[in-house]
This record gives sequence, structure tokens and C-alpha cells, in this order.
Amino acid sequence: MPPSERTLILLKPDAVDRGLCGEILGRFEQAGLRVLDACRGKFTRSMLERHYADLRRRLPDAYRRTASLFVGRHAIAVVLVGPNAVAKARALVGPTDPLTSPAGTIRGDLSCDSLAAANAESRGLDNLVHASDSGKSARREMRLWFGQ
Repeated sequence: MPPSERTLILLKPDAVDRGLCGEILGRFEQAGLRVLDACRGKFTRSMLERHYADLRRRLPDAYRRTASLFVGRHAIAVVLVGPNAVAKARALVGPTDPLTSPAGTIRGDLSCDSLAAANAESRGLDNLVHASDSGKSARREMRLWFGQ
């Protein structure tokens, strides 16, 4: 059995607003990941700047639109643990654009938005979940949200 690792997911404001948190967490648990820690809170601009620092540098317009969707709204940060947690969580979440996410993924099954619609309306994308993209990112994001 591969060694256990930790990763961070964020249940974004659209997941919270639509009451999908239980179903989303259940999918991670059914896949063999377990919740190690969780906290509910509101995104502040400062938290967003730190969490999405790379996006802010690479794609300032995408960051601005993301920030406008999230600031002041509730989200839930969750530390998941299990074998291959980073890769498994990313696979369960699916690609960023819900429209291209296959059936069986969280975004493919549950999201109602698309990147094309968000871009056409110059707004952030409602895609339910953020999942750390690497072990390094997961460690940085867990320190940011939990001080771990």
C-alpha cells in the first residue's frame, strides 16, 4: 500500500450555497480519503491573495474575477489524508472547466457553469472545488489555512 499523504481541498462558495458539501465530501470518503481537519470561514482579500498567489502573478484578470466571486462568502477548507491523496483528489474533482469534466467527476456531475459562460460574462468560474495540484502546493495551502 502506498504511503499516506495529505492534500487540501476548498469547498468553494457555490458548493456551500447549493448545499453540496456533504455529497462532495462523501465522494472523497468513498474513494478512500478521510477528512483529517476542516474549517468554515469567509474568504478575505488577503487570504485570496496568498492562496491564489500564482494565479495572481500569471493571470491577473482570472485572479480578479475569482476574487470578486469569493471575497466575503463562505467556503470550507478541508485536509484530506490517504494514499495518493493529491492525485486522487484531483482526479475526483475533474478538469477546471465543468463543461469538459467527464461524468463521474465532481465538476462533471454537479457543476452548472462553464469557462465559456464565465469568460463571456467577465466573471469568476463557479466550479465547486479547489484541489491542491501538488504535494508542495498542498503543504503551502495547509499552512495557510490551518497553520500545519
